[in-house]
Amino acid sequence: MKNYLFIIQNLILIQLFPAFGQEVQSNAWNAFFTDFTLTSSTTIRTEIHHRSVDFYSTTDQILFRPQIRFKIAPGVSLTAGYTYVMTNTTLGNIIENNAWQQFGFIFPFKKLRFFGWIRTEQRFIKSSVENTIFEHRIRFRSGFGVPLLEIKRKKVEFIVFNEVFMNFKEGFPYNFNQNWTLLGFEKKLSNRATIISGFQRTSVNGKKGYINKNIW
Repeated sequence: MKNYLFIIQNLILIQLFPAFGQEVQSNAWNAFFTDFTLTSSTTIRTEIHHRSVDFYSTTDQILFRPQIRFKIAPGVSLTAGYTYVMTNTTLGNIIENNAWQQFGFIFPFKKLRFFGWIRTEQRFIKSSVENTIFEHRIRFRSGFGVPLLEIKRKKVEFIVFNEVFMNFKEGFPYNFNQNWTLLGFEKKLSNRATIISGFQRTSVNGKKGYINKNIW
């Protein structure tokens, strides 16, 4: 337990570094994931995300993310995908089309599972007032899940992860883009359905300073 508390403490400390931002939001994010298995090692996944500002008051972003995942070893996978992102702003919608590649892993360790990924994104972003710009980003996520209890033979798991986004410049991760830290719970509803809910603290390095988002 001391080790778990140490990890949680450090994740929170990492998240608080940019806490002195100019803007704080209280938002809600919802997402639906569906998987279709092609073979024992190949899966197609589709994600749909709806993100809103001031909890559910105003739509912030809508994302559509199809992808194909290849299992290359137990607990290790390679994924390629595409993401369409529509961001609502006061100056009109910003549309992003990005292609991405991901190395993911899930490893059991005693009574917990350790998971994470490394993802690179090639982003083409266009707004109503600017021409299309290209950005290249890399994301590092790591976290763990710990079984808490069992309800009707279905486990409830406590999950924690931290994800750091870095922008590339001249081929190298150059500057901080944003950081996500999540504390939540995962409940398996059936052999085909799982629900995850939690609190996420997001800090974004914006043009006018940091934007800190408290998200359910």
